[in-house]
Amino acid sequence: MNLDLNVEKQLYFNIEDAPSFDEDNFIISSSNQNASDYLYNWPKWASNNVVLFGEEGVGKSHLANIWLSKASALKVNLESLDLGEVQKRKNILIDDFELNNNKYNDLFHLINFISEINGYLLMTSKINPVSLNTGIKDLDSRLRNATPIKIDRPDDFLLEAIIIKLFSDKRILIDDKVIKYILKRASRSVPELIILVNKINNKSMEQKRGITVPLVRDIFSDIEH
Repeated sequence: MNLDLNVEKQLYFNIEDAPSFDEDNFIISSSNQNASDYLYNWPKWASNNVVLFGEEGVGKSHLANIWLSKASALKVNLESLDLGEVQKRKNILIDDFELNNNKYNDLFHLINFISEINGYLLMTSKINPVSLNTGIKDLDSRLRNATPIKIDRPDDFLLEAIIIKLFSDKRILIDDKVIKYILKRASRSVPELIILVNKINNKSMEQKRGITVPLVRDIFSDIEH
């Protein structure tokens, strides 16, 4: 079957990789070693209230979802909180809790409830909970007493491993020169790296070119303009 070139191009650019939070896809390096060790040490935590924080794209949700699976936890949304379900599962995950600023009162009661039922609460945040001012003194106190666990920005070792893994998942063996070039030019955000690798792969297929430094340079030129 012959495809119209515009249709063929559209097919390539509609290909998206679904995010995977599998444990096998989580790469450990110096930037996330401490956070990984702490979460894997569950239930031997210093407190039952933990905040995993760091910049966007450093792997907070990935690591939190690994814990979610290991602890048979329940991921909840403060907008539709069901304390009956919380009591059944006891172990709870809230992603980006600081964005729920209109539900801070509910969060305060949830933290207290988790303590009463001897459960565990893991929250992710872009902000160190110690520096967060919610306007509710008792909640601020609870957050300051939580165990803060930081994930640092990905180091070069981790970013290189992620780039290799992303291409490997597409059955593409990538040249070391291309990897170094991507590291030099790309954002250090893992979600943005995923988007970049998809763009590189799509352009390679569309133009029937190998993945080389010139092709990747063209991608960055397109992005910057």
